[in-house]
Amino acid sequence: MLDSIRKRQRTLLTIITIVVIVAFAWFYNPASMRRAGGPSGAIGKLNGRTITVGDIQKVERSIQLAYSLGMHDLLESLTTEGRTRDDQFLSFAWNLLLLRDEANQLQVVPTADQIRNAEKALPQFQTNNQFDPAKYQAFLDNALKPNGFTAADLDDVVADNLRFAGVTQLVKDSSPLPESMFKQQYEQLNQKVSLAVIRFKRADFQPSIQVSDAEVQKYYDQHKDTILSPEKRKVELVSFLLSDDQKKLPEAEKVGAKKPLAEQADSFAQAALQNPSAFEQTAKEKGYQVVQSEPFTVQQPDKVLSQDPALAHEAFDLTKDNPVSDVTERPDGFYVMKLTDIEPSHPLTLAQSRDQIVATIKEEKAQAAIQAKAKEVLAKIDADMKKGVSFVQAAENAGCKPETPEPFSIIDPGKNDQLARFMAMNGVELDPHETSKLLSDQDSSLIIHLIGKEPIDEQKYAEFKKTDYAQENSRYEKIAIREWLRVELQKAGRPPIFGQGATG
Repeated sequence: MLDSIRKRQRTLLTIITIVVIVAFAWFYNPASMRRAGGPSGAIGKLNGRTITVGDIQKVERSIQLAYSLGMHDLLESLTTEGRTRDDQFLSFAWNLLLLRDEANQLQVVPTADQIRNAEKALPQFQTNNQFDPAKYQAFLDNALKPNGFTAADLDDVVADNLRFAGVTQLVKDSSPLPESMFKQQYEQLNQKVSLAVIRFKRADFQPSIQVSDAEVQKYYDQHKDTILSPEKRKVELVSFLLSDDQKKLPEAEKVGAKKPLAEQADSFAQAALQNPSAFEQTAKEKGYQVVQSEPFTVQQPDKVLSQDPALAHEAFDLTKDNPVSDVTERPDGFYVMKLTDIEPSHPLTLAQSRDQIVATIKEEKAQAAIQAKAKEVLAKIDADMKKGVSFVQAAENAGCKPETPEPFSIIDPGKNDQLARFMAMNGVELDPHETSKLLSDQDSSLIIHLIGKEPIDEQKYAEFKKTDYAQENSRYEKIAIREWLRVELQKAGRPPIFGQGATG
């Protein structure tokens, strides 16, 4: 597992996006129940045993309780997949079942005393930093019982949190952030570099490119089965959004503001899922506005979906048999949509696709011309550099005028922010006097040569390490935990709706 973590080290220090669960009473929606055949319906296999809807429901009930007890690490770390709330809840439940299995194998089994002591230490039950039995009893009477929970349910959630803490601590202890990796990342971001850049602009190659009718016909004949119009869809959308003032709230306060919206969205979704044909009527009865889209493609969403591209992708996940979506959570609220029409893609005629084909052939020819020119230039440069000629002089001898920007760092690029972003996105990491392969940008292709690096300020690095290492190590640990989950899920089995790819 640690080898796998090391292989992904380039991404280990990036900021990860974690799904924040807005918890409230939720039961598996009717559409999901029908698809799985009711509570006893099988969802998939985990470590060889069949997992049913009922198994998932039992776990999902604990989400509300865990959230109210402030067990955010448990909820966030075990929610690794899903665009919709239903899929996120399934992801959490499945991962928790896996965690229980792994905890047993690793002998991380909370005792009754450990569970009791952990409950007494919960902030909700404290007065002057001491366990307050009255607060504990009030929580049982006012929070648990009205929502159908018992003291045993509290014990179960606390036990799960202890399992999570124990197992993840083992992962953390086995994979601390190496100081060498931390320093390497600092150097990549802060070390100033001197570059020479040869740029091949696509526009310089395109004017001379000609495309004959015969080439267009040949391309069409070879690809006509895949030259299709894009599928179009129409949807109806009901939104449950924060007000403009609420959108400006800090994230912690936004969660509370979104809770009533989530409850409204969930209530509406349940009714709509039970009777999709009455989607508009249900919305009208509940006082919600229904917005209808025009036909749109996934690449060009209708204006009613343009606020978030994920909504268009969600629309293309719907089917005629299951036209109503789950509640979809986005930063500013919740959405429920219904698929109303599908305009299937269809083959395009030669006349309809001619402009598209000409543009594609021109692009292919331009790129081929650039690659040929770059190969020729690099061969000449390499020959000259073997004679002791500098890269810049060798490039000029080959007929190119390389750009030589002022030394800059990725984190402080100055006027070179576009080049710095390009290098970061393409993972350009060069040693002094090393030359990159040909890299494609939006309108050009580049060859980047590293002339040299300036040494970092060791004192500034020491100060940075002192203030930031703990935070970066915490991020590393979180990604290590997700990597551990990914590996264990590959072995144990994942819900079929998520396929067999990587987690997260």
